[in-house]
Amino acid sequence: MSDPGCNIVVTGVSLFDGMASSTRVRNLFEPLIKMNLVTASNLVFETDNKEPIGRQGKLNDIEFEVIGFRLANFFSIFSFWYRGISFLKRNRKRDCKNILYNYNYPDLKNIVFILYAKLKGYRIIIDVIEDNRYESHISFINKARLKTSIFLFRFSRYFVHTYVAISEHLRQRCQEISKDRVPVHLIPVTVNLNYFKNEGYEPDRNNLKIFYGGSFGEKDGLGYLVDAFDEVCKTDSRVKLILTGAGNNRDVEKIKQRIENSPNRDRVIFMGFLSISDYYATLNSCDIFCMTRINSRFANAGFPFKLGEFLATGKGVIATNVGDVSSYLEDGVNALLISPNTVNELANAILTFINEPGKIKLLGAGARKTAETNFDSEKVGLRLLSIFRSA
Repeated sequence: MSDPGCNIVVTGVSLFDGMASSTRVRNLFEPLIKMNLVTASNLVFETDNKEPIGRQGKLNDIEFEVIGFRLANFFSIFSFWYRGISFLKRNRKRDCKNILYNYNYPDLKNIVFILYAKLKGYRIIIDVIEDNRYESHISFINKARLKTSIFLFRFSRYFVHTYVAISEHLRQRCQEISKDRVPVHLIPVTVNLNYFKNEGYEPDRNNLKIFYGGSFGEKDGLGYLVDAFDEVCKTDSRVKLILTGAGNNRDVEKIKQRIENSPNRDRVIFMGFLSISDYYATLNSCDIFCMTRINSRFANAGFPFKLGEFLATGKGVIATNVGDVSSYLEDGVNALLISPNTVNELANAILTFINEPGKIKLLGAGARKTAETNFDSEKVGLRLLSIFRSA
C-alpha cells in the first residue's frame, strides 16, 4: 500500500519517550507510516518530553522540533508562538489532507497553534484521554491551566473537526460537548504486539516476579499493591515486586517511603523511569502483572494504557474492575478481576497465580487473544486512518 494522502502534525505529546501518552500515539501512527499511508511530524513541548532527543531533527521518519518558554521570561512566549507557527507552516503539504492531531485538551500552551492550524486549513482532531474536571492534588499554576482547559474544551466544537476518546465515559463526554456538530469516535488503548514474545514461556514457581509499570499517581493505587505484597510475603518468601514508571516528585517520594517502611523492602525493586528498550525487557521478564487503579471519578473516566500491554504479554494479569475494564475482561477467563481499593482481594489474586502457576499460562492465553482482538496497534491505526480520511 502506498498513498500518503494524510499529513499529520502531532501536538501535546512527544512521540519519542516511554510514557503512556507517547506510546499511545506512537503506536497509532507507526504502522501507518511504515505502510506509507500517512506522513507525520511532531511539535514537542519541552514539558512533554523525557528523552534527550535534541532541539530538532528526524527520528523514525518523523520530523520534530522541541519548543518551550519560561514563566519568568514573559518575552519567551513570543518565541514559543513563532517557532510553533513556523513548524506548522513548514510541515503543511499541498495536495494533501493536513491534520493537526492534538493529544488531550486544548489549553493555554496549544490553543494558539490549534487556531492557527484551523485558519490554514488543517483538520483538527483532539484525542481525549482523561476527564480533567476530576483531576485533583495539583499546584496553583496547574489549577489555573486546568480551569482554562475545561473552558476551552467546552467550546471546542467550534474549532474541532473530530473527537477521539479512549473510553466510553469520555466518548459520552465528547458527545455532550459536540452537541452533534462534530463526530466522536472511541479509539481504545493500543499495543505494538511485536514487543511481546513469550514462545516457550514456563512460569518458574521459585522465581516469580510481580510487575507494575506506569504512573505513580494517587489514582493508580500503588499503596494497595505494596500492602498486598506484604501480605503475600507472609505466605511466600521467594516472590519479587518490580516497580517502574514516573510521577510528580510528591507521588514518587510517597511510594518510595511506603517501600522503605515495608518489612519486605529487600524484595521490592524500584526501577523508576526506564528507556523504551529497558522497559519492555523488564516487563517481558516478569510473570504477574497488576493494574490497581482505585475507585474514583478521575480513574473511572479514562482507561489504563498499561492494561493493554499487560494483556499482550500472554501471562497472568490482575486488574481492578474500574471504568471500561469489564468491557474487555472476564474474571477467570483472561484475567483475575478484583474490587478496587482492597488489599485482601489483591493479595489473594496474586497468591492464586503463585499457588497455581498453570493459571498464568491459561489465563495468559486469553489475555493475549484479548490484546490481539481489541488493542493491536495496526488494526486500531487503520481504524484511525478511516477517521482521518473522513474528517
